[in-house]
Amino acid sequence: MDPLKGKVKGILYELSTNARVSTKELGKRLKISQQSASYLVRSLQQKGIIQHFSTIIDPAKLGYISVLAYFNYMDYTQQTREEILQYLQQVDSVVYLAELEQGHDVMVLFCVPNLSSFNKVKKEFLQTYRNRVCLAETHPVIVHHLYQRKYLFPRKPASEFVVSGDREVLSFSDTEKEVLRGLWDDPIQSIIDIHCKTKLNPKTIVKIKKKLEGLKVIRGYTGVFDLPKVGIGKQLLQFSSEHLSPDEDKKLLHFSMIHPQIISLTRVIGNFDLLVETEGSEQERGAVLKEMRKEFAFHKYNVINLGKIHKNKYVPRGALS
Repeated sequence: MDPLKGKVKGILYELSTNARVSTKELGKRLKISQQSASYLVRSLQQKGIIQHFSTIIDPAKLGYISVLAYFNYMDYTQQTREEILQYLQQVDSVVYLAELEQGHDVMVLFCVPNLSSFNKVKKEFLQTYRNRVCLAETHPVIVHHLYQRKYLFPRKPASEFVVSGDREVLSFSDTEKEVLRGLWDDPIQSIIDIHCKTKLNPKTIVKIKKKLEGLKVIRGYTGVFDLPKVGIGKQLLQFSSEHLSPDEDKKLLHFSMIHPQIISLTRVIGNFDLLVETEGSEQERGAVLKEMRKEFAFHKYNVINLGKIHKNKYVPRGALS
């Protein structure tokens, strides 16, 4: 069976949009039984297509910033690569970790209280693996626009939500932090499961969860997928947007939101100050680059092909303590 046919596209779309959707509601949306929906989700998990789930928490609401870094191996042995990836997965401030197939070797997103904290974590890592890995680029993140995977369900309306950027830093009670930690640990666990672990009243948990969603601290719940297993590649397009006028910049945001292959747009500080994430076949991803160069006259650009994603958590757990 072609994994991109039938109801699988719908499953991946719905879980990427809201991983907490019940199998009953999932079945209703896809016009299948609850049992069939449960079976499909379990099957995709067993095949490793669904890797895990993440709660999207806005780091700016916690007073945290993000820094994107690219690293290159100096020692290409498999043992060294595995050691480095394992090390980075254990670093709490590393919230996103991906292997790259072109451009650089590893892409890491650090989420930290300040640049001094980032510098300390980065130096410790480089000292630990001295002469085996080197830093290629760093880009402090300004803002991150996240879009739905429209190519999986083209009939759905386009929408976006934004994390990082200029946000009011909020204070949280110990109880609110406890609920946040529970949802960080397991985004799809039930309210009763959180109650059993925290001993908080279920009504209190529901109230706090709704409050945090209303304050846009929690922006959503999503799935992390091994898309190459279903024939979908991931690509990052780096652009310099220095020539864009304010009107062209607004047009770019709208273009990115409605384009079926674009799933995120990140503004960073650096020579390449735009990072556009695309998904699809090689032909579809190549078409995005051509369209954007034609539409916005991008002359300075770079292409990075993503490999396996090892971690995607949005904020460190320590930020919720």
